[in-house]
Amino acid sequence: MILSIAWKNIWRNKTRSMVVITATMLGLIAGSFTVAFLKGMVSERLTAAINKEVSHIQIHMPSYLGNHEIMDTLPNALSLCREIQKNKHVRNVTARSGITGMVMSANASQGILILGINPVEEKKITIIYRTIVDSGGSYFGEDRKNQILVGAKLAEKLKVHHHSKIVLRFIDINGNVIESAFRITGIFNTHNDRLDDRVVYIKNQDLAGLLGRPVPYHEIAIILNDIRDAATIAAELQNVHPELKVQVWTELQPEFAIWIGMTDKIAFIFLGIILLALAFGIINTMLMSVLERTKELGMLMSIGMNTRKVFRMIMLETILLTFTGGIIGMGLAFLLIRLTHHSGINLASVSRGMEAMGIEATVYPDISGSYFILLSFMILVTAILSAIYPARKALQVQPAEALKME
Repeated sequence: MILSIAWKNIWRNKTRSMVVITATMLGLIAGSFTVAFLKGMVSERLTAAINKEVSHIQIHMPSYLGNHEIMDTLPNALSLCREIQKNKHVRNVTARSGITGMVMSANASQGILILGINPVEEKKITIIYRTIVDSGGSYFGEDRKNQILVGAKLAEKLKVHHHSKIVLRFIDINGNVIESAFRITGIFNTHNDRLDDRVVYIKNQDLAGLLGRPVPYHEIAIILNDIRDAATIAAELQNVHPELKVQVWTELQPEFAIWIGMTDKIAFIFLGIILLALAFGIINTMLMSVLERTKELGMLMSIGMNTRKVFRMIMLETILLTFTGGIIGMGLAFLLIRLTHHSGINLASVSRGMEAMGIEATVYPDISGSYFILLSFMILVTAILSAIYPARKALQVQPAEALKME
């Protein structure tokens, strides 16, 4: 009965109730969509980094990290790859060469990281082959020697294009300068300035031919079936091979872990601010309702409604009012997030700034179902806390005095 009375009381002043419901609804839509946008942006950056740069796990010689010296090669790299591939949690694994050097064209030169890869195996680890730009050529062919893939930003700096010739220069294991011409077979654009400007890809057999020795492998990249297994698999590999440095993606790109943690904190802070602002609006609305109904409350008390029931009635009115706006707001927010998740939000106007952070211009907002469960709890807490003061104010009504009011 109290619940029915509380629901009817909400709609006695429809305009005021609709203002509160609308404010709650809009606040939750804005808050939820902002959180989904931030999470989508971080998720997009993480996915891009895994698929284009760091994979889930990488293995190096400890001395290789930082300087990328050609002599810091992995012993028995191919045997180790075959051993790792047997693990049921591992999807694919490949070994790469990675040395620092210079790239030169007729117009400019720049320091770069030269990655020697097996093109077939690399396609199972990264999606570089899918980032070749229109009119930018293609991925490696099988018949020609000295092919090279360069990033779009690097190609722009060097003022070269598909089929152009460029020269690579680096130091071999004996300290001799190696220099050779390569023809650009493809220009890629990963939307990551650091990768597009500083990394080139060549075939590892071409590198071995220039060095006059077997392929020097410096890095093993591993893609797992589930990213959540990365820490466990890395720890197992580190225990078996203590002489090597085994790193998971959070160590290779520590800013990701910071971003993910910050996103969650920002989400809670942002929603907390929105709900706090809504709480003051709800308190103000319910206080006005109580003051307007002072005589009515006094009459109810005088005919036998005890203070506990009055308190429950005001509490229920506040909770119902808040949850009506909350449920509508969460429902609309969910639909908006689902819609934009499928279509994406194109931010081409600020793409240059986003690419500097390694984020593509299209963001796909996303949020988990657990978020809405947590948000429902936060709304309930907000409603209860907002109801306490108006409900206590209602208990201060003196029936005798209230009945004298006009």
